[in-house]
Amino acid sequence: MSEFPNWFEVTAKENFEEFVPSTPKLDVLQIGTFTGDATEWLLANRDIEHITDVDTWQGSDEDAHDKLNFSKVEQYYDKRFKGNPKIDKYKMTSTEFLSNYSAKYDFIYIDGDHTAVQVGIDGLLAWQSLKSGGVIAFDDYTWESGKGEYYDPRLAIDSVYHIIKTQVDVLVTNSQLWLRRK
Repeated sequence: MSEFPNWFEVTAKENFEEFVPSTPKLDVLQIGTFTGDATEWLLANRDIEHITDVDTWQGSDEDAHDKLNFSKVEQYYDKRFKGNPKIDKYKMTSTEFLSNYSAKYDFIYIDGDHTAVQVGIDGLLAWQSLKSGGVIAFDDYTWESGKGEYYDPRLAIDSVYHIIKTQVDVLVTNSQLWLRRK
């Protein structure tokens, strides 16, 4: 049992169960990893070739009210996955990672910085790394910061979807948006 919130159980698990591809040797990219609850689920429930977890482990504006100690969050993640040969941890911004690495993925989960501009950047850069038939999922589609739409993911997610809509099938729209590349 973790001392940290398990948002995965509340907002994502049901979609993961239904829409994460069940294909063998799945290559996964996660933007925003937190404690690794999604990583743990993937390892236990899918045939994983490799998971790339990208996070700054420094928190972001929306985390300020929670007063989480992100050093402890990262330590908890490391305790769970350090030394696992199926996992590569990148401690950096998503923009740094997506601009410098060129792997292709079967499943991409975006749950990092929640500002509209960064979600848009993450979505468009990650799109270039999604294999044909792959699934890209955006978390926090309906989450609101209370600071206005610029600080909320939905504006960016809708914009990314509008740009790529002829190339995807919508799998589900709820608190998340899940898309499959044609």
